[in-house]
Amino acid sequence: MKLRKLFTLLVFTAMLSGLLVGCKGKTEDQGSQTTGTTNETKTEENKKEPEENKVAEETNETGGTVRIMMNVTGGKDEDEMKLFQDALSEATGLTIEIEKPASDYNAVLMQKLNGGEQYDLIYINMGDYMNLIDQEALLDITDRVKASDILTGNVDEKEWADITVDGKIYAGFNKKEVHRVVALNKNMLENVGIDYKTIDPSLDGYYQVFKKLKEASTDPEFYPFNAIISETWDLQPWMAAQGLKGGVVIDSDGKKYVPFASDEAAPVWEWFKKLYDEELLDPASFVDKTKDMRAKMGAASQKNAVTVDWAAWVGLHNANALAGGVTPDTYEIVSLPGVKTPDGSYMLAKGGASLFAVPANAQNVDGAIKVLEYFATQEGGELLSVGIEGHDYTVENGKYVLTEIGEAHACDHGAPFPIYKDFKHPVGYNPGVDEAVSYGEYASIELPIPNEGDYKAICGKWGIQIIKGEISALDGLAKMREELVSMGVTDK
Repeated sequence: MKLRKLFTLLVFTAMLSGLLVGCKGKTEDQGSQTTGTTNETKTEENKKEPEENKVAEETNETGGTVRIMMNVTGGKDEDEMKLFQDALSEATGLTIEIEKPASDYNAVLMQKLNGGEQYDLIYINMGDYMNLIDQEALLDITDRVKASDILTGNVDEKEWADITVDGKIYAGFNKKEVHRVVALNKNMLENVGIDYKTIDPSLDGYYQVFKKLKEASTDPEFYPFNAIISETWDLQPWMAAQGLKGGVVIDSDGKKYVPFASDEAAPVWEWFKKLYDEELLDPASFVDKTKDMRAKMGAASQKNAVTVDWAAWVGLHNANALAGGVTPDTYEIVSLPGVKTPDGSYMLAKGGASLFAVPANAQNVDGAIKVLEYFATQEGGELLSVGIEGHDYTVENGKYVLTEIGEAHACDHGAPFPIYKDFKHPVGYNPGVDEAVSYGEYASIELPIPNEGDYKAICGKWGIQIIKGEISALDGLAKMREELVSMGVTDK
């Protein structure tokens, strides 16, 4: 049986993790929504969904039980998962059975599949998706997707293109992935006479901004700019100056290489070194993780003024500030798409897809497709984001109002940004999110690879040495390429 081949898989390339919370909740890496109650009225248009969205009301023979292995998505604890399961069952007309391991999701999923257990949907990320396809462990659902008016009509074609492998599709979506943007403290910029919309989108333009911010500060612990350099996590908006894409890229000869490790990247690495030498780059950038960077960027600290983070975190910073009584005239985070490329565009990094795949031994494929269809509707998006009516929110006089539990759950039950392309958030996104999301046209995913961890560690290690001046840019990049090849990440 093909599933037994999973025994041979290497450790998955990426941890299964969700988008950042929305509203005022806090997690590590992606997504956000708004907080508290809303004055936004649920319109008749939202109340009356188009026929293709009424998954539960379709007259077809699909039924039975759908077994789902979940991570991130669903209830926050066992009791709420039961409520989520019941809500999904009622909406789809199916009997939904959900398993959500308390920890070690990857290991548990592997053990279950290798032991022959059968699921109709399994939650995976893009790295897992590629590995499982290679092991022939997933079912080709291309024809079913194309035959579904909901899946083809409610999801952008670009999203399907991102998960199409050799012309085939093996999964549907848990959520829409967002991208990382340049986040800026608007008030700090205004205090030194800078309108963020007039910043010259070049490396020197941002250097001049950082210099003014540093000169105006009397705080010895303040650094204008922070980055997660050790993980090569947030460098794309700056590498765009040379037109270089993050991650591994395949050239015209079919060989893998890392643009950030090419000699063409030297001017950007040297720009980072200049920032470090002039104390414009936070030296903690060599060790900081995203949680550290966000804490310094937050209203309570403001030790940094410019970072690169998920579009959702722009709004989350603002929502957290408002929740703490800090008004926009004192603290507001705004966003820009970074530095222009040589051809006058921008380059941003989009998160890899978060998926529900159909295993090769699924017993209720029709039911699985129906669940995927539901997730791609307005109603499904509301369940995956705002949560369960009567538990996470109530509807009062046509308005969605978050309960205390709903506020704590931060409008994130797996999809802060639902995959439905025309989704209308009934609570509303946090301040600043709409602007940040508007830069999505410049975003693209990195090529999924099985050794992403090695790529990040190697580029980060040599990048730090270049920035500290311990090795020249060209020599450091040569060493970087050499190690990438020796570790099997690249071919050249």
